[in-house]
Amino acid sequence: MIILYVLLAVVVIYLIFSVIVGLFMGNLIYNVPKSFAPSKQTVMENCIRDYGTDYESYEKWETEHFTCKNGDYVIPAEYHPVLNARGCAVVAHGFGQNRYVMVSQAQMLRDLGFSTILFDQRRFGASTAEHGSLGYIEATDVVALVNWAKERCGKETPVILIGVSMGAMSSMNALKLTNDIAAVIEDCGPSSMVKTIGPIYRSMVPIPNPLLLPCMRLIGKKSGFNMEENNPIEAVMGSNVPICIIHGDKDSAVPVVFAKEIYAACKNPNSRLEIFPGREHAYSLCDRERYRQVLTDFLATTVPTNLAPVDKISGVTT
Repeated sequence: MIILYVLLAVVVIYLIFSVIVGLFMGNLIYNVPKSFAPSKQTVMENCIRDYGTDYESYEKWETEHFTCKNGDYVIPAEYHPVLNARGCAVVAHGFGQNRYVMVSQAQMLRDLGFSTILFDQRRFGASTAEHGSLGYIEATDVVALVNWAKERCGKETPVILIGVSMGAMSSMNALKLTNDIAAVIEDCGPSSMVKTIGPIYRSMVPIPNPLLLPCMRLIGKKSGFNMEENNPIEAVMGSNVPICIIHGDKDSAVPVVFAKEIYAACKNPNSRLEIFPGREHAYSLCDRERYRQVLTDFLATTVPTNLAPVDKISGVTT
């Protein structure tokens, strides 16, 4: 009898633990505490250490700080024009980061002739959003920035998207909402929210949690979102936009199988799958020269350089 009581107590404790952790994960995704949002300085220090990001060069870029409205929400962003731009890139960072983590990718795109837009996704950086949604509602922000780029640079300007992790989800989900995207570069993005919650959880907590998804659904519903609707792969399947998929084969948070799933759903023949051996989640950028070459080759076939250049000030083709 004592053993039975002990086992019952263990089960109860385990279920309570599962609920607490499940609710914590739900709040972490949808209502990220400010303590989980790193500062500009912290992100810069990490990127210098991990990627060798050149922030001295970044500080010299021509910069136009602006805000862009998406309904009642105001997106904090910055535009970095280049002379006679080949196009404009909207650059989307991942979960637990801010715009400054994407400076290396932005520099590569600038070198390839693209003006860039960096922005803070909901609940991070300078964002004042009440909730985030792991790339679902954020996709509407990406579309608002695409529209801003078209107004600022000219209607004929090719606009591309590049996003890492959650930023990749935002970018892929945006394909369902606009036809004004010329190409997408998605780095380590999940194919769906429901599928990726398990691996993300296991990368943080090694104890199984049978109540994780119900708790996540509950918090999502309270925050106004249905996690089952956050399926980037559906947007990919319904689009003919070329997509470059970048993924590390040692990714423990978003396993490489997601990349293969997304690539299989691509319709455009110029889409490509680039696997980086030995790289963990969001660390493919450490192979800088290959990363740069992947962007160069992909954009050479999807956004040709023989388009009429766009004047950075007037937005008029020259």
